[in-house]
Amino acid sequence: MSGADPVSAAAAATVDVAAPESQPRGGVSRRTLWTWLLSLVGGAALLWLASQRIQLLPERIELARLDLLIAGIALYLPYAAIRALRLRYALDPVVARASAGAPGAPVTRVPTALLYGSGWVSFFIILLLPLRLGELSRPVLLARPGLPGLGFTESLSAVATERAVDGLLVVGLLFLGLSTAADFSSSSIPGVAERVADIQAFGRVMAVIFALALAVLIVAARAPAVVTRLLERVGTRAPLLRRLPIERVAGIVERLAAAIRPLGSRRHGLPFLAWSLLYWLITVVQLWLILRACGLALGLPEAATIVAVVGLSIQLPGGPAQAGSFQVGTALGLGLFIDETLLAGPGSSFAAIMYLLGLIGAAAMAGVGAWLLARDPDTQVKVNGKI
Repeated sequence: MSGADPVSAAAAATVDVAAPESQPRGGVSRRTLWTWLLSLVGGAALLWLASQRIQLLPERIELARLDLLIAGIALYLPYAAIRALRLRYALDPVVARASAGAPGAPVTRVPTALLYGSGWVSFFIILLLPLRLGELSRPVLLARPGLPGLGFTESLSAVATERAVDGLLVVGLLFLGLSTAADFSSSSIPGVAERVADIQAFGRVMAVIFALALAVLIVAARAPAVVTRLLERVGTRAPLLRRLPIERVAGIVERLAAAIRPLGSRRHGLPFLAWSLLYWLITVVQLWLILRACGLALGLPEAATIVAVVGLSIQLPGGPAQAGSFQVGTALGLGLFIDETLLAGPGSSFAAIMYLLGLIGAAAMAGVGAWLLARDPDTQVKVNGKI
């Protein structure tokens, strides 16, 4: 059994994958330093921008309903469980198919400890690492045990598909929330109509980006040979692809497609979509409960809009732990519905509580995830069939 801490091991491996160039012995690469510097500068700038509208560190937490706060915190458990669960529908068929012809007892699904452990550890690493580099951590963790058919490439394509679907659902939440919330044209908040128009424009741009990403993944799953031929042509201009034999490129594309294909079937795609919808519903309800707990009498449409605005804002290059991007999104979303006085009071309390809930909740679940990965033999790195 590997004695490495799964959280630190996955974080280190993620950085290695993201910055594979050579580095001084015992040191860090220049790219890593620049990545952290850009993240810290961007995060500081966004925090300053957010501080113009909300208190980053409220002098006191304004809490109107403790019971609603407890209910919102309790929803973090199903939120985290469903978020980790969804990849089962992409990866189980890959593992089952690959193990069918392998010697020994067939493996029909990803071990539960690996599925949840990798998810909970990676969610925290996503917060820790800058510029969303932590997204690579779950593929790293899923590939470590060497399950049949489940390598880094398959895991990465499954995570990418999940992110593209989530992106489209967030954009859908944005327009659903804006269309069912209060009439912004009659709002007494100065400049709100213009801000709504800007947010809608940004939402359309992000919808196109997420839709194109999903379309590329679908084409790769449906017609990997077409993608291979396209990469072969592009390879004449791309140094990295030019060094790879076409057979290897074809193999990579086929492995990318393997984890996407199951989601195109009713058996696996519909449960994946249903769990994704439930995941975002829980997210909206949790945020709504904490809004009410802070004394902000907003409804579910407003909560859905704020969830979407925050979800899109954290795509910005903020600091580690989403510092800056989260606060800017929260201030922008809340500012559509409440005035500056409420923003500086209960709005700031809400922003602080939501941020701490996400950070502390992710850290706590990462501890559970690391324990699952460390205690279950099926999650350990295997070499020549041994742990």
